[in-house]
Amino acid sequence: MSKFNLSRRRLMQTTAGSVAAAGFVDGLLDPSSAWAQSSKQLRVRSNRAIVSTDPGYMVGGFEMVLQYACLARLAKYTRSGEEWAWEPSEFVTSLEQVDAQTITFELKSGIMWYDGTTHEEIGELNAEDVKFSLERMGESEWKDKAVALDNVEVTGTHSGTIHLNQPFAPIWLTWICDGTGTILSKVAVEAAGGKYDGMFNFYCGYYRVKEWVQKQSYTLEPNPNWTGTPPGIADVKFIIIDDEKTAEIAFEADEIDITHIAVDAIPRLTESPPEQAVVKAYSGTQWYWMGMNTDHPNLQDIRVRQAIQHAIDVDTVIQGAWAGVGTRAHGIVPPGLVGHRTEGKFSAPDPDKARELIAEAGAEGTKLTLKTINLADRMAAAQIIQANLADVGLEVEVVPLDAGPFWNLGLESEGEDWKDLELWIMSYLDSPDPSQMTQWYISDQVGVWNWERWSDPEFDELFAAGLGETDEGKRHDIYVRMQEIMEDTGAYVFLMFPPNGVMYRDTLDPVITPNGYIWQIPEFKWNDESA
Repeated sequence: MSKFNLSRRRLMQTTAGSVAAAGFVDGLLDPSSAWAQSSKQLRVRSNRAIVSTDPGYMVGGFEMVLQYACLARLAKYTRSGEEWAWEPSEFVTSLEQVDAQTITFELKSGIMWYDGTTHEEIGELNAEDVKFSLERMGESEWKDKAVALDNVEVTGTHSGTIHLNQPFAPIWLTWICDGTGTILSKVAVEAAGGKYDGMFNFYCGYYRVKEWVQKQSYTLEPNPNWTGTPPGIADVKFIIIDDEKTAEIAFEADEIDITHIAVDAIPRLTESPPEQAVVKAYSGTQWYWMGMNTDHPNLQDIRVRQAIQHAIDVDTVIQGAWAGVGTRAHGIVPPGLVGHRTEGKFSAPDPDKARELIAEAGAEGTKLTLKTINLADRMAAAQIIQANLADVGLEVEVVPLDAGPFWNLGLESEGEDWKDLELWIMSYLDSPDPSQMTQWYISDQVGVWNWERWSDPEFDELFAAGLGETDEGKRHDIYVRMQEIMEDTGAYVFLMFPPNGVMYRDTLDPVITPNGYIWQIPEFKWNDESA
């Protein structure tokens, strides 16, 4: 397991002062260095079909891989191994945090946007693109990433100043380096009506999209007009394989070169990896829980929700679904982060208390549906929960769904499915700061990503306070209290924090973040002679 280190001191080191991007261009990443581009295809397993690559309206995940590859950004995560840090991107000549609420930038000149179909120029990357991209996040589904933004001031064609409305130390790791910090072509997005679905139809970065076969695959090729460091691998194909067990088989059959692996497979594959494979586990920033719709008539009575909390044997769920791998959750903030909670009110199941509450609510024999993505581990978890609830008098039907329909269930913008939603098993992944975990449960997220549909003024106030608080002890207390409020709604059964397992060819030199993700495909290299 990789060491996870995100201290306040480290954050202050990475956000303070001036950092010039030119040093990276002139040094390690200089195109004239030993970085040799390979024509050998890299086959990457993607876990689901792409719904939208728009940074403000995406689900989040492999969309970020594509954004890093083809679009622009001010900063990126460093190739630092075990610690979180950032560095300026190749799209800027300078990037400076002047003070806690002011960041200045200057873009490189001559980087052009191209139409994704005709490959004709549609304009130059400029400061108006930065202003447009960052400010539109404040009106998007991911608006809480940008909650500390006041405005972006354009000071020249390629220069500007980002003004924050309060100090926000982790802004680099949680927004500017994140997929939501992607810089878009203002001209192209406005021509599309202000937002877009599916694949972006413009590019300016290392790669461009060569082919996109919805629900099957998508392929990248180098952008011939890119003048920065060339990508290490010229031909990259993403093959969509929903199930992690199927991906493992595909790897062993030499059909893919890198994949995330199932949590319960990590011990086995670490002990006995396939031939010519590297298997690594990383401390994740992902969390699993079972949610309950507090608006649904069957679940409006908090006693029913509390009964469900008492009934579910979380330790058995973790053992049965994930082979006991992972850390038992008592909240949503993962281990290693400020605000991680090590105990809660439901450390052990209490079926008798559950039956008592159900009787008080007159809910004996209530029929519920539990929806989940149709993956082996989540189905196993759902079936254990189903048995736990049957034991206390609640009849549960498990409904498996493909990833696309599942991710639309609680979104009011996608129809009426949210009205019938009762129970579901959910997993979110986010950037390494507790503000990023808690942002999805504030009042403004009801009908978007707060599928439990509750709101609490204290929770909202604490969320705002946590963004500007720089004292680590006080921040810890804020986020612990927020998770207590979540638990007290009765709408959550916190399950676990999984490690993130990655398996790849031993001839591949990938760039993997400290939480085990492969956002920076342009920096991947093949090391074998056949490349």
